[in-house]
Amino acid sequence: MQEDRRLPLEGIRVLEVGELIAGPFTCTLLGEFGADVIKIERPKRGDLIRLFGPQTDGEFVYWSMLARNKKSVVVDLNNTAGRAILGDLIRQSDVLMDSLRPGLFDTWGFDDETLQSMNPRLITLHVSGFGRTGPYSSRPGYDPVAQAISGLSYMTGDPNGPPMRAGGSIPVCDFTTSFLGALGICLAIIERFSSERGQVIDVALYDLAFRVLAPLLTLYDRSGEVYGRHGNRSLGGGPTGHFRTKDDTWLAISIQGDDQFDRCARAIGREDWTEKPEYQTIDSRTIHREVIDGAMADWVAVRTAEDVVDKLESNGLVCGVILTPADAAQDPHLKSRSLHRSGTDGSLLPWPVPMLSCTPGQSEGRAPDLGEQTAEVLKQILGYTDDRVESLRSAGIIEML
Repeated sequence: MQEDRRLPLEGIRVLEVGELIAGPFTCTLLGEFGADVIKIERPKRGDLIRLFGPQTDGEFVYWSMLARNKKSVVVDLNNTAGRAILGDLIRQSDVLMDSLRPGLFDTWGFDDETLQSMNPRLITLHVSGFGRTGPYSSRPGYDPVAQAISGLSYMTGDPNGPPMRAGGSIPVCDFTTSFLGALGICLAIIERFSSERGQVIDVALYDLAFRVLAPLLTLYDRSGEVYGRHGNRSLGGGPTGHFRTKDDTWLAISIQGDDQFDRCARAIGREDWTEKPEYQTIDSRTIHREVIDGAMADWVAVRTAEDVVDKLESNGLVCGVILTPADAAQDPHLKSRSLHRSGTDGSLLPWPVPMLSCTPGQSEGRAPDLGEQTAEVLKQILGYTDDRVESLRSAGIIEML
């Protein structure tokens, strides 16, 4: 990593007004590439993510990862004076991220038209369960519901089992929405270079999940076929799926094209497959993959993971060990490409993605204490006097350390 480099989003001020994951992680991604992220938190408890999920030594790990490189400003937005502070910050910001309950900004007098009149160059990102248009637009939504509405849950699970939540307890739609939001903001910043105008971005939790499943809706529209659950198998071909080894390790194996299938057949001693008419195309192998996958499972079951991986990879075939978090922390490829030790507390951290050759992101930086930068932001950015800040604190409008 280069030192003393200029990050691509330096000089961009982002105002974050939201909680939990989808909206705030959007701002985390921007902050990792240099944006100045000011996070507005509610008094007393702050963002719910401060007390969400697993923890170590009293620190909640989701908060420590999602809030790094941010400034915490505590303002009571249920108060008129607090909303006046918000308005002042909006006028001084390049980007506003709103992931509060749909319509709440409008009831506060900050509808999109008003925001643009306050700050014509403002880029506003609204993150919600169902978007700003359509009959569901006023409904709240979390990841499990977004997965349901998008069809992702219907497609996840065993063929004869119930629909499942993709990723288990990992909020897949929340995180993918964040990348979509960050992309939208960067596109709007690029457009603003020529037009000098801001714009409004609307993303919903189910947007990206639905987008990747949309071909199956097209399939239904054209043919009437409802594509069902196929467990861990790919869209077609075989053998594909998860297979258990002799040493109790799970492997993911995916064999697709005709040439791959021929090499796989010879590698596992099933040369007879290459002569069977029913195995000559992907479509026909898909029809017969119960038999193909069963034979692969039997072959894998009497071998160690190392032996299986060596055998398949030496034949140019695709397979990989299914890692636990403990495995991933020690994996040589992840340690080389994706992970590093913090220079401050020694914690294992992910490198920011995407990986840019000249301006890679910053992975250091701790999550702020509640209200840690309230006074700094109000004085340095808004120009509030010491007396005014103290008056707001005494009135309970703000909190600060």
